Amino acid sequence: MMSITFCRERIAMDLCRTSLWFTSSFIIFFIITQSVPSASQEVEDEREFDYLEGSEKGPKHWGELHPEWAACSNGDMQSPIDLLQERVEVLPNLGRLKREYKPAKAILENRGHDIMLKWEESGAGTLEINQTEYVY
Repeated sequence: MMSITFCRERIAMDLCRTSLWFTSSFIIFFIITQSVPSASQEVEDEREFDYLEGSEKGPKHWGELHPEWAACSNGDMQSPIDLLQERVEVLPNLGRLKREYKPAKAILENRGHDIMLKWEESGAGTLEINQTEYVY
C-alpha cells in the first residue's frame, strides 16, 4: 500500500513540475515577444505619386512634386502614364517589331519613381518601330 501511495505522490509531483515548467516558459515567451517591436509594422504610404484624380499626389499635382517633374504640368497625357487597356489601340497592320540585340554592359538604376537602364557604350542593338529605327 505504501508503495502505491508513494508512486501516486511522485507522479503528482512530476506533473506539477511539468505543468509549472510549461506555464513559466509560456509566460517568459509571451513577455519577450511582446517587448520586441515587430519589424512588420504598418508604414505610411511612401509612393511619390499616384493615379487617383483629386489626390495630393495625383496627375494634376505631378509637376509640383519634384522640380524635375515640372513638365508633367504642361500637358494632358504626361508621364508617369497609366496605360489602361481600354485606351490602347491595337494596330495589326504595323507588323512585328524588328529588333536586333547584342550583348552589352549596362547599369540598371532604381530612381525611386521608375527604373532606368543605361548602356555603358552604344552598339547594344537596334529596335525598329513603324519604320523608325532606335539605336542603343
